[in-house]
This record gives sequence, structure tokens and C-alpha cells, in this order.
Amino acid sequence: MEHLKNDNLSLLEAVVQNTEMGKNTLEQIVPMTDDVQFKAELLRERNIYRELNQEAHTAIEACGGTAQGQSTMAKLNTRMGIGMKTLTDKSTRNLAEMLSEGSSQGVMDCIKSQKDYPDAAPGSKRLMQKVQDFEEDNRIRLERFL
Repeated sequence: MEHLKNDNLSLLEAVVQNTEMGKNTLEQIVPMTDDVQFKAELLRERNIYRELNQEAHTAIEACGGTAQGQSTMAKLNTRMGIGMKTLTDKSTRNLAEMLSEGSSQGVMDCIKSQKDYPDAAPGSKRLMQKVQDFEEDNRIRLERFL
């Protein structure tokens, strides 16, 4: 039974980390663009990441756990990476490409987590699938800005 709880909390924690990465990345990138349509897409994505993140936090608390989220080092690495990649190029195309690559990584992380925690509760699995579908949709939606 403990194994099932661990799989469940671990999968939900993976949702928290994935959605935090997306949310934090978008919060850093949104101010870099003046492209109105692109900014609208980024704000839409950020809001959905926030909703999914809150859903995962609520589920973890319902299981008696506490979300850890991204480590300070992971957040710093992401901020620095974005800073380096946008130092000389803040074009819509470059930002869209970076976000598309991030969404592809997010999809892979979702798939790995689902395989790593097969005994998670059905509701947690559905939430992770929702995140994966959202990441895949983001990648496709960003193609028009490339």
C-alpha cells in the first residue's frame, strides 16, 4: 500500500515540477516579446500551467503530502539558460523555438514519469496525461511563430 502512495505522490510531484518549469519559463519570457499574438499565446499557456500546477498541489495535499516543486538550483539553471539563449536574440522565432523545445522535453518527462510510477492513482495518471496533452498542443501551437 505504501508503494502505491509513493507512486501517487511521486507522479503528482512530477506534475508540479513540470508545470512549475513551464510557468516560470513563461514568466521570464513574456516580457521579452512585443509581438501581440505571440504574447497572447504565452499568457494563455502560462495560465493553464498555473491551473494544472494548482490541481497537482491540491491533490498532493489531499493525499497528506507537501509539494517540493523545483529546486532552487533547477530554477537558477533555467533562468541562466534562458538568459544566455536570449542575450543576442529575443526574436519571436527564437523564443518560440526555445519554448517548443521545452514543451518537447516536457512531453518526454511526462512519458518517463508515467512509466516510473505505474501504480499511481487513476486521477493522478489523468492529470499527468492532461499535462502531456497540453505540452504536445503547445508545441504545435508554437509552430506558427517559427
